[in-house]
Amino acid sequence: MQNIEYIFNPRSIAVVGVSESNFAKLAFLDPLIEFKYKGEIYPINPKVKEISGLKAYASILDVPGPVDHVICCIKASLTPQLMRECVIKGVKSIHLFTSGFSETGEEKGIRLEREIVDIAREGGVRIIGPNCMGIYCPRSGISFDNSFPKEEGDVAFLSQSGGNSVELVQLGSVRDLRFSKVISFGNASDLNECDFIEYLAHDPQTNIILIYLEGTKDGKRLINALKEAAKRKFIIILKGGVSDAGRRAVASHTGALAGDRSIWNAFFDQLGIVQAQDLEELVDMALAFKHLKSPKGKRVGIIGVGGGFGVLATDNCENEGLSVPSLPDKMKKKLREIVPEEVDPGTSVRNPVDLSTSGWNLDIFSRALKTLADYEGIDFLFVYTTVAFGLYRGTNVMVDMLIDTIIEEKKSIDKPLVVVVRSSGDPEVAPFVHDVQERLLKAGIPVYPSTIRAARVMSRFIWSFLKRR
Repeated sequence: MQNIEYIFNPRSIAVVGVSESNFAKLAFLDPLIEFKYKGEIYPINPKVKEISGLKAYASILDVPGPVDHVICCIKASLTPQLMRECVIKGVKSIHLFTSGFSETGEEKGIRLEREIVDIAREGGVRIIGPNCMGIYCPRSGISFDNSFPKEEGDVAFLSQSGGNSVELVQLGSVRDLRFSKVISFGNASDLNECDFIEYLAHDPQTNIILIYLEGTKDGKRLINALKEAAKRKFIIILKGGVSDAGRRAVASHTGALAGDRSIWNAFFDQLGIVQAQDLEELVDMALAFKHLKSPKGKRVGIIGVGGGFGVLATDNCENEGLSVPSLPDKMKKKLREIVPEEVDPGTSVRNPVDLSTSGWNLDIFSRALKTLADYEGIDFLFVYTTVAFGLYRGTNVMVDMLIDTIIEEKKSIDKPLVVVVRSSGDPEVAPFVHDVQERLLKAGIPVYPSTIRAARVMSRFIWSFLKRR
């Protein structure tokens, strides 16, 4: 394994090809300023003297001090000369945002990529890309988007797609995920997925590794890298290019070899690596691994308000390979003591436990949840509620108090617990839904918008732990 820690902690950064009005300023220069990057920042543009309040230089060779890292935003045809200047300047790493290389599939682009790689290797410069967004590392103050969170976390994301790297951080940030490092590496002309997986496997800041992978140029090394990383970290992979059309898209996107779906599935299954089907599911899975302890098994206790929804939750769980066991008579009796049938005939205590309108009674809900949690015949809890009518029917106060009760009861519950918060999608309700979600996540409780998403997550989450035993 090569030590590439220096890439994430450069003493100085030069942004080449930046101007007062182009994308390079918006995506790379301004975020360095916004994130209060502590090193020296050098805009490189021969046509101006100053950009964003910083002195601009005509070339990196004109920069008076050392330059550790370069972000390249110039035309592909100009990159060989820039790479030669990087070698002369003693640059350690370069991120090539520039596209127009091997991903085009054209001989000209392929030759150009080989040329810059040869120059860089001979001069000891490491390349990220080309055709990528580069690095987001909150601790170092490096980002490729001003809107990203400045707080660091323990989740890393490795992506062959620049667009997916941006979207994943945005999806994760609104659900309280925070990142140690995000790496968009594009064509992987030099540093590739194996280099970064090997690095993240030993990164003390990272506990969970999310990966968007289109293909690889070194299958044997990738297997070894993932095998070693899986021993130390939780890994969740979204594999792109699993269909015939997808494989063709991969070839034109990053020029990688996508491979056969069945081979990838068997490989991930053997290593106990969880697969996601889209970016939202990557975030869904990360929340479970971040907040939940390992369950003992697949038996789920379901509790909430609404019989029909309890039926659907049960079907979703069973269809995803989970077990929704019937409760024994002794347990039913305990629950009936909490909510007698004659008081609320709409209730059911079989599992799913439907508390009907009595569920809005916080004492009843609290006691029923605790009773179900204490039952040794279930391994984890699945709570569902709704804010679909929370604002215009006046139940938002009740939902608020119910969420507070769940958060408080979770402190004394030793089993994994997930919450499904349903919403009608009404724009007026959206801020309230976000607030409810945020409060639950801050309390360490994963929350999902539907039972099917929660069931899929829990099924794969449990599978991962059983595979590790």
